[in-house]
Amino acid sequence: MAIKEPQPKKAIPPGPQLMVRRVPRVISYQPRAKSDSKAWLISCVFHTVLLVTFALLWRHQTHGTGSEKGLPVGLDSVIHGTYDGEEFSVEGGSSGSTKSSKSSAAQSIAIASNDGTGPPVSLSDVLTALVGTDGDAGSSMEGAIGSGLSGTSGTGTGSGPGKGAGNKAKTSFFGVEGTGQSFVYVVDRSDSMNAYGASPLRYAKREMLKSLNALNEYHQFQIVFYNQAPSPMSGSSSGGRMIPATDGDKRRATSFVQSMPGDGGTEHIPAIKLGLSMAPDVLFFLTDAEDPSISMTQLVDIQQKALLTGTTIHAIQFNVGAESGDGGWIRALAEMNRGIYKYFDVSEFKIVAEPEPEKVGE
Repeated sequence: MAIKEPQPKKAIPPGPQLMVRRVPRVISYQPRAKSDSKAWLISCVFHTVLLVTFALLWRHQTHGTGSEKGLPVGLDSVIHGTYDGEEFSVEGGSSGSTKSSKSSAAQSIAIASNDGTGPPVSLSDVLTALVGTDGDAGSSMEGAIGSGLSGTSGTGTGSGPGKGAGNKAKTSFFGVEGTGQSFVYVVDRSDSMNAYGASPLRYAKREMLKSLNALNEYHQFQIVFYNQAPSPMSGSSSGGRMIPATDGDKRRATSFVQSMPGDGGTEHIPAIKLGLSMAPDVLFFLTDAEDPSISMTQLVDIQQKALLTGTTIHAIQFNVGAESGDGGWIRALAEMNRGIYKYFDVSEFKIVAEPEPEKVGE
């Protein structure tokens, strides 16, 4: 029997390569020293030019007086406009007020200082050019009021004319003269005004109505009696605001004044602030009470309000005996607001009757 030899196996053709490991092609970076250095140089030059240009265009804005020495720093100008179109400016934080129409007198001074062509200008020179020699506080004092009255007086240190133009009135209260178109009387009516047969309060009422009688229908007024709270006169349409000085309103003022009693304690600040809120040309203030005292902070606050409204404040003090001090805060109230201070010894007052209504406005 023959033995068959094994047949060789047929080769199997290769199939698709499904699982083949592929080695990613890596692109290697070959630095080129010459081209890279050129790019960095261009970038540095570009950014340097950009920064220098920005530095040249930007300038620091100097505030205040900069390198100038000896010049005041603060508010340059505060402008206040009134109902009749007048404007008042407070220059350089001064304690005086001046009408804007006088600003042309100081234009050359201001221009020379601002453009650097002249030497530094002092605030006093500018105010002198703006204000001149006009002023309401320099009015001369009248003599003693009534028989047996005597008093001492002082004038304020501020300067500046009153507000408004035309139709101004001059009226006095206990010999202290005020000029303007609007007047507010802030009068103490606390219980201490009933001393000596209520003569202090009666004198205050009489002098107030005499002062009102000097006004006409072109002028305005308001009366604020106060003790621990203010009590303004309210006309038919005033609602505690300024009242035209017509004959009818002055007759109503007489009735209001006559009916006001003296009683209660004393709080000065609310009444003074109420009077200033009406922005009068002149505020007459009268009290017989140094206490409660008004602090310097409160006086400065009142001064700032008076500057903004262009108000002159005159102060009358009642007390017993000869004047023993310098008037304290009452004198300071007047002198800080371009006003006049005057003192009266109430023990020298004679008892007077209440003012007659028919005499007002005649």
